[in-house]
Amino acid sequence: MTRRSFIIGTVSAAALIGIWELGSLAVDSPFILPAPFQVFADCLSLLSDRTFQGTVAATCIRGMLAFSVSLAFSFIFGFASGMNADVTAALKPWMSAVKATPVVAFILIALLWFGSSMVPVFVSVLMTLPVMTESIAHGVRSSDPKLLEMARVYHYRKRDVFFNIRLPSAMPFFLAGAGSSLGLTWKVVVAGEILSSPKYGIGSAMQTAKVHLETSRVFSLTIVAILLSVATELLFDRLVRASRRWLGQEDS
Repeated sequence: MTRRSFIIGTVSAAALIGIWELGSLAVDSPFILPAPFQVFADCLSLLSDRTFQGTVAATCIRGMLAFSVSLAFSFIFGFASGMNADVTAALKPWMSAVKATPVVAFILIALLWFGSSMVPVFVSVLMTLPVMTESIAHGVRSSDPKLLEMARVYHYRKRDVFFNIRLPSAMPFFLAGAGSSLGLTWKVVVAGEILSSPKYGIGSAMQTAKVHLETSRVFSLTIVAILLSVATELLFDRLVRASRRWLGQEDS
């Protein structure tokens, strides 16, 4: 990020907070729209609470578990789909059905099948699976046809074709799809926690705050969820950059 971009982003964030403050003053009701200072103070008190740290940890575990499972299945389905048109045809109805079904419907169905702690994980895997699978499949299909023809002519082993042609071609698409899915994972996990209400979780805490009419607490919990998503995306970006350096594919 350049210095100019950082300054513009900071000014934009400050303007957003200013609009929020003006809106709070105009509404003049903390129950409807609490002031930014009140929300930030509550957010700081939450982050310093050891009990709440366990709540955040529970959401982190669910999010990372869902992301890991989705990553593994997407890798398998994506490569199979990218290399075989029949697999693509077989997966298309399933992926289309998942993408067309509302998240809430999956959460309600999952509540009948699983315990409350596993509902966010199950739903998050379903919602992110099509995103990463299609991204990887597109990357596999974009393999250089000349390289594939050369491998066929010289009778390259399938293993060598996979690791030397297919995998390098798919990696940029795989990383892009994984980055997009990571942000979606946190949204779905928190939404699942709100409806399934496991014992610990940011979404469960939001539901409790809503029942007790604690609007500022709902806002502060939302900020914590945003910070969690941003932190993991920044960490993932660092891992991507490190992997590109290790593979010698760093952007010039």
